[in-house]
Amino acid sequence: MALIRRAPRVPQDIAAHLPSRERALLAAPLTDGQWAVITRPALVVAGPDGLTERSTWDEIETGAWDGESRTFTITWSDRTRAPHDLRFTDDVLPDFTAALRERVQSSVIHAEIDEVGGTRVRATVRRREDGSLYSRLTAFGPLTGSPEETAQLDDLERRVREAAGLAP
Repeated sequence: MALIRRAPRVPQDIAAHLPSRERALLAAPLTDGQWAVITRPALVVAGPDGLTERSTWDEIETGAWDGESRTFTITWSDRTRAPHDLRFTDDVLPDFTAALRERVQSSVIHAEIDEVGGTRVRATVRRREDGSLYSRLTAFGPLTGSPEETAQLDDLERRVREAAGLAP
């Protein structure tokens, strides 16, 4: 007979620090005594002393799981922010990581990838917590800033904005 494994419940001293109106959908303990909590609008990290981080889903670009170190590394949409590591006490987190991925993907309205000057560039339209939409370009390599590249970037952003119903 298979055992059904349930996600741990957020301890009351941690849940007390969650933002009002944000109910924990899933939670997992971290090695530093804090908890990573998935709520409908954000990923929250809280400990017995309070809330230490709240990141809306559109702020997160992607994540990567390292099972050996039980670390989930978050890469931010704003590439000027350094990646953030969440070190979990448990290495069996498929529900947590699946929910995190689903919430991040729910903020992506439309995305396209194009080559600009030999560099792969992704254009996305994402939804903020307040429901407003915005576009972002992410280059995965160097760009020269030439007029030709600028024109290609402008065209790529225009296309994704139009596909999502945003004005140019």
